[in-house]
Amino acid sequence: MATRDYPTDGLTIHWDSGVCVHSGICAASLPTVFRPSEKPWITPEAASADDIARTIDACPSGALTYTRADMALPVAPPASSDRATVTVHARGPLEIQGEMTVVAADGTVLRESRRQYFCRCGTSANKPFCDGSHIRVAFADDGLGVERP
Repeated sequence: MATRDYPTDGLTIHWDSGVCVHSGICAASLPTVFRPSEKPWITPEAASADDIARTIDACPSGALTYTRADMALPVAPPASSDRATVTVHARGPLEIQGEMTVVAADGTVLRESRRQYFCRCGTSANKPFCDGSHIRVAFADDGLGVERP
C-alpha cells in the first residue's frame, strides 16, 4: 500500500492510496486542498488545520487521516457505535463500520480502522480493499446479491 504524508502547520495529512475509494468527498468539501487532477494533489497550506481535519473526518474509507502537531498518533474519524454495521452498496463495495482489524491469511495485520470498504466486484488491484475499480468495469450487482446486466 502506498502511503504519503503532507505536513503543514498544526497537522500532518496521511493518505493511504491503497484503501481510497475515490469518493471525491474531500475534493468537493475542500477543493483548495484536495485537487485530484493535480500533482501534488494535496496542498495542506491552502486551508486551516481545523478545516482540513473536518474534511478528513468525513472521509468514508479512512484513506485520509491526520496527526495533530500535539498528538502522537493519526486521528481517525470518530466511531459511530460499538456494534459493526455492514452495508452492501448497489453497484459498489461492501462497507463495514465499527472498530476492526483486517488480518491477512498469514496473520499479517493489513489495517486497523473504524470504516473500511471491501471489493465485491473482484477487480480491485488492492484486494481485499476496494479501489474504485467497480466503476471502471460497470459492476452491476443491485446490492441485494443479484447481478444485473
